[in-house]
Amino acid sequence: MKGAILVLIFSIVSYCHGDNILVMMPLPFYSHTKSYLPLFIELANRGHNVTMVSPFAFKKSTPNFNEIVIDNSWEKLEMDQMDPRDFEKESLFSKIIGLQLFCPKLLDVTMKSEALRAFLNDTDSKFDMVITETFFCQEPFIALGHKYGAIQVSVQTIALFLSMARVTGNPHNPAYVPSDLFPSSDHMDFWERSKNTLATVLGHIATCTSWTYMDDYMRKNFKNHPGFDNLPPIVDMFKNISLVLMDSHMAISYPRPYLSNVVEIGGLTIKEGDKLDEEWEKYMNESVDGVIYFSWGSHYQTKNMRPHELTAFMSAFGKLKQRVLMKADEDTLPGKPDNVRLAKWLPQASILGHPNLHAFISHGGLHGILEGTYHGVPIIGTPLFADQQSNVDFCEEAGYCIDVNLNTITEEILLDAINRVLTNSTYKENAVRRSKIMKDRPLSVMDNAVYWVEYVLRHRGAPHLRSAAVELSWYQYLLLDVIVVWGAVLVVVVLLLRKSIKCICKLRKSKSKKD
Repeated sequence: MKGAILVLIFSIVSYCHGDNILVMMPLPFYSHTKSYLPLFIELANRGHNVTMVSPFAFKKSTPNFNEIVIDNSWEKLEMDQMDPRDFEKESLFSKIIGLQLFCPKLLDVTMKSEALRAFLNDTDSKFDMVITETFFCQEPFIALGHKYGAIQVSVQTIALFLSMARVTGNPHNPAYVPSDLFPSSDHMDFWERSKNTLATVLGHIATCTSWTYMDDYMRKNFKNHPGFDNLPPIVDMFKNISLVLMDSHMAISYPRPYLSNVVEIGGLTIKEGDKLDEEWEKYMNESVDGVIYFSWGSHYQTKNMRPHELTAFMSAFGKLKQRVLMKADEDTLPGKPDNVRLAKWLPQASILGHPNLHAFISHGGLHGILEGTYHGVPIIGTPLFADQQSNVDFCEEAGYCIDVNLNTITEEILLDAINRVLTNSTYKENAVRRSKIMKDRPLSVMDNAVYWVEYVLRHRGAPHLRSAAVELSWYQYLLLDVIVVWGAVLVVVVLLLRKSIKCICKLRKSKSKKD
């Protein structure tokens, strides 16, 4: 009883002394913002004052959670008219620098938002922590941490890449950490390691070049707003990041070492026991032969589906006895069979958790893979772009996914993949095995994420988690100076020994001739 009272008192004290947290996610990446939103709301529920700047309005009112809604730059740039898969046709060089060419346009439109400019001009607010996504064009906003003298936290919707690993002191060895540019497993032969090393190094060079540009962009565009004078180099601000919250999980990725300042929190949007609303519950329950769920995520428009792909999907779906629930942007699709139902939005995690859901046709997006894995659902992977091929490759290697190449997809190929997943119990067994791995943890994903956020708040940025590796230059980190110096010493010693031995031998020969 005394223990319960102490916990209650501690909770009240914590609530009364909540910290001020700024969440800065001004770019129009809905899936990124949505994936972390449960954490931001939970921090507000636990007594912290959370202010979020984003182009998305979340209608549900939550105490302590304040929204500053800015203009959606995606709509202003008419990005919905673009097909991101066109980018995959580009050369390796174009893929590496493509993001750097795209970012200025997106940032320029974002910075014109009156609501954002008003917030940047604000001098009254005080924040103890600033949370930003230090990737995908959002790097300049790390300057807000400097403005407020706040603890800096980074959220990452991709695996920790080399450049970010370096500035946070984390190891990143291309011998066993695969690059998304050349998707492979963590067990690579010589040529795979060679390609992976090349891709990793080129990616690092491109990122460092991008950071130089972002540093210049940050200074030019923030200088007219109060509190942004005397900004340190952007790389130094990256080195000041106290915590990286990474939207991943060991169940869906190859093992690699992380320091304590990197925490995997993949699965924040998944809630055990979430029930479907009456309409979808009825649909799922009435599907006596089961349901196959199709989704290509929130970024890709199904109107951009290639004609041969649409034909293959509609023809294959029409030959199934199962119902197919398909997330699509249109009210109808050419050739749609009667067993296919279209919807513009679906409660994906809850659908994947329904016992009548038999398979998941996915583009391999991170959140779909997380949710499908959590619920133990076999996957037919149809990767479109970015890291999706890597995600699908991992699931296929783990034995609960079949990769279908969209360039060569036909009705027969798709039907074969679906039937193998439905009839071969190995896929379901491996999916359930991965699900158990994902669920086996001492704390819930949410409790773990909140713990670490509050940990760095309690310990004023937790500088004790910061590795000395961030202060080393690249040649010191790779021990090249040690190898060169002591290698040179070894060479000199060997040469001296060789010369000494020659001199000794020469003296002996001279002496023997005299004798």
